[in-house]
Amino acid sequence: METSEQQKKISSKTIWIIALLALADVLVMAVPFYLKNVISSVKISEGLGISASQFSQANAIYGYVALLSYFLGGYFADRFNLKKLTLIGLAGIGVVSIWYGLIPFITSGKIIQVYVIFSLWSFITCFIFWSALWKLLSEQGTPAENGKLNGIHGSLNGLIGTVLIAIAYLVFWLFENVWTESLGHWAFSALVFIFSGLIFINCILLWKFVPDLNHNSNQNNNFDIRELGKTLKNFKLWIVTLLIMGVYMYQSGLSVFVTFMQDALKIIPIIVVVVGILRTYFFRFLFSAPAGKLADRTQKYILFIVIGLSLASLITIAAISLPGYYETSFEELSSTWKIVIQTLIIILYLTLGIICWALVTNRWATIYEINISQKEYAASVGLISFIAFSPDAWFWQIDSILLKNYGTEAGYLTNKLANQISLAIITGIGLFAALAGMVLLLVLKKEKQAKQLATL
Repeated sequence: METSEQQKKISSKTIWIIALLALADVLVMAVPFYLKNVISSVKISEGLGISASQFSQANAIYGYVALLSYFLGGYFADRFNLKKLTLIGLAGIGVVSIWYGLIPFITSGKIIQVYVIFSLWSFITCFIFWSALWKLLSEQGTPAENGKLNGIHGSLNGLIGTVLIAIAYLVFWLFENVWTESLGHWAFSALVFIFSGLIFINCILLWKFVPDLNHNSNQNNNFDIRELGKTLKNFKLWIVTLLIMGVYMYQSGLSVFVTFMQDALKIIPIIVVVVGILRTYFFRFLFSAPAGKLADRTQKYILFIVIGLSLASLITIAAISLPGYYETSFEELSSTWKIVIQTLIIILYLTLGIICWALVTNRWATIYEINISQKEYAASVGLISFIAFSPDAWFWQIDSILLKNYGTEAGYLTNKLANQISLAIITGIGLFAALAGMVLLLVLKKEKQAKQLATL
C-alpha cells in the first residue's frame, strides 16, 4: 500500500524542472554514447574518417578516464553548488562537441584529437556533471518519491531523446542521401552541431528555471577522510555496485546488437535505426515511469532488478544462440530462415530494451533501500559509478581488440562470432550481478529479522 507521500502528485513546476534535467542528460550522453545505439559504430567511424577499432579505442579511453572521475565527482558533488556544477559541466560538453563536429575536416593528428575529445568528454561528464545531476534530481522530492522522480525523468528523457535523435538522424540522412553533392561531406558534422546548439540552449533554460536549492551550502567543504572511509566500508554498497554493473552492461553494451543486426545478420540499416531509436529512447519514455511506480509500491528495488537481470540474461542467451555458433552458420541458412531469425532477434532486442529501461529507472533507488543518507548520496553514486561503469573501459577495449584481430575493420562483417563473444560477456556479468543481488537480499532479510528480535 502506498504512503501519503508516495501518492502525492508531482507539481507541474517540478515536472518542468525534471524535463530540463532530462534534456541535459540526453544531450550529454547522445553523441559519445547513445548515437552508437542507433547508428552502426562502423558508420560513425566512416563519418569521422577513422577505423572502427580506433573508434572503439576512443570509447575505451572514455571509460579509463571515467573510472577515477566518477568517484571523485561524487564526493565533489556532495560539497559544492549542484546547479553550478551541472551548468559548468553541460557548457563544457557543448564546447568539446563543437570540436568533435570539426573532426571530419581535420587531416593532421585526427585520431589523437578524437582520443583527447573523448578524454575531455569523460572528465567533464563524470567529474563535474554526472553526480551533481542525479543529486539535483533527487532533491526535487523526498526519498520515498525517488522511484517516481527517476521514472518521470526516464520517461521525459526517452520522449525528448526520441524526438531529437529522429530529427538529427533525418538531417544526417538528407545530407548524405539527398543533398549528397552539395552537403554530403557535412552529414556527420551537422548531426553533432545540432546537439551542440541544443546544449547551449539547455544551459540557458537550466540557469533560468531550475531553483538553486544549494543543500550543500551548510556542509563542511573540507575533505574528511573518515567520512570517505565510512562510505568505502559499507559492504552492502559494494554489492549494490555489482548489481548496478549488471544493469549498465545491458544499458551500454547492447549497442553491440546494432552492429550484430546490421553487419553480421544483414538487417536493413533503416530498420536497425528505427529499432535502435525505439530501444534507446522511445521505450524509455513508455516504460520508465510505470517501472518506477511499480517498484515504489513495494519499495523492493533490489528484488525488482534481480528479476529483470535474470530475464535479460535468458533473452540474450537465446539471441546469441539463434544464428548458430560457427562463422558461416547464418550465411548457410535459406532466405526464409534468415528472415525468421532476423525477426526473432529484433523482437528479443526490443524486449531487452523494455527490461533495460525498467532496470535503469530503479537502479539508484537501491541506495535508499540499504539506508544510505542523503548527505552521502552523491558520494555513493560516485563509488558505484567508479566500478559499475568500468565496462566503459575494459568492455570497449575488448571490442577494439576483437576488431583488430578478427581481420576486419568494417565491423563484424564476416565474424559473427566476435559479436557473440561480446554479448556472452554482457550475459555473464548480468548473471553474476543477479547472484550478487540475491546475496544482498538475504543480508537485508537477516538484518530485518535481527531488528525485529531486538525490539521484542
